[in-house]
Amino acid sequence: MLNPNSVFRKTSVGVAELSARKMPLRAELRRLLILVDGRSSVAKLATFVRMPEIDALIYELQSMGLIDSADGTTASAPGAADSGPEPSREQFLAARSAAVRAINDILGPSAETLAVKLEKCENARDLREQVTAVRQSLVRMLGENTGNRFLEAVRSAVKMEA
Repeated sequence: MLNPNSVFRKTSVGVAELSARKMPLRAELRRLLILVDGRSSVAKLATFVRMPEIDALIYELQSMGLIDSADGTTASAPGAADSGPEPSREQFLAARSAAVRAINDILGPSAETLAVKLEKCENARDLREQVTAVRQSLVRMLGENTGNRFLEAVRSAVKMEA
């Protein structure tokens, strides 16, 4: 979770994007990019977007190179802070299978590329990275609820194996 007092600023890429509008940014990302000014804190910015999503939105803008921190803060991937202890091999396998099932259920035949990336994960760290990337893709394509549904399917599988 980001420090509410952290401050972010637009990068040169972010400034150029506001003029050129070349990236297919969702409305809430474009709104936040416009609001980031190098002076306003995360707490202030959060009043203009849905508060629970501010960390994920800042992470996404930062990972796209559109903003950076004025104070050295790096946003972390959604769910990264609560990854907890390393899962057992059984939990890892259950989570990987659940991730593949969930992406196939959500996207059907068009999920093949993402499913293969998930299946190639050999350890929990790689799987976490891929699950985060898939979730972000789902959020961009189909919205926050779909991304969260995918993430919950993976987390549920790990809990059942615990």
